[in-house]
Amino acid sequence: MKKLVEILAWIGNRIGKPPGWERVVRWFAPPEKCLSMREICVVRDSIAFLAQPSIPIGWHIAFFGTYEPESRAIFRAILPVGGVALDVGANVGWHTLLMARLVGDSGLVLAAEPNPSVRRRLEANLKLNRFGQVKVIPYAIAAIEGNVEFYGPEADDADSGNGHITTASATGQSSVYRVETRRLDAILPVAKITRLDLIKIDVEGYEWPVLNGATQTIAKFRPHIVFEYNAEYTSRGEGSAQLLWQFFQQNHYRLFAIGRNWAEEVQLNNGSSANQMGVLKG
Repeated sequence: MKKLVEILAWIGNRIGKPPGWERVVRWFAPPEKCLSMREICVVRDSIAFLAQPSIPIGWHIAFFGTYEPESRAIFRAILPVGGVALDVGANVGWHTLLMARLVGDSGLVLAAEPNPSVRRRLEANLKLNRFGQVKVIPYAIAAIEGNVEFYGPEADDADSGNGHITTASATGQSSVYRVETRRLDAILPVAKITRLDLIKIDVEGYEWPVLNGATQTIAKFRPHIVFEYNAEYTSRGEGSAQLLWQFFQQNHYRLFAIGRNWAEEVQLNNGSSANQMGVLKG
């Protein structure tokens, strides 16, 4: 199995993910068959990354050399040396690391990750790369400040990327516990931010509360924003496609669905099945 994995990874890291190739890899080496594999260290985009092949993000990076490459292309186009970025829902730091490399020692990245075990993996990746320009924020980002219940599987759980605020009263149950919430409008003044180039949001349906807690930040800095949109999850944060559309229209942004080859402008009446959206300054 190990030899097969190495061969598939060698091929995938050279050809990427042409049509049909992911299906081939999943047939021979799906994530569940990689449970016995230990954490591996891979170098991608001039960054060292600790990957777990049994976890979706680590599986993609190990076998194809990247994860969400379309979003990363946008980060490269937007973030300058000396720039400032916010990574809301940083997970184990795959995007945070690229942001840190792009802004360099003179820049700053604020990485918010409330799940303790996942945050430890994030911090390990930062330490591995000796990135001192990243400040880790151990809170859930929301519209108000307080305490909420959070579903946060362990970092080695295949569902660890699905951590999110939950309204279910389940404190004390497995993987559910209390976390503190903070607004971006409150965090940035304390951090003495004087510029902001990019906000990336991946919070499994809580994009709407994050945006509502960042109205002053967005009005002041006019950053580019890249966020996850999944119609099945949006209601978790009491949001909707219409509310998101109206928010960006009122703030004079244009909304695009990020695809493999280009980003297509989104209108409220045409919808989109894309998982990632980008909004550009109007």
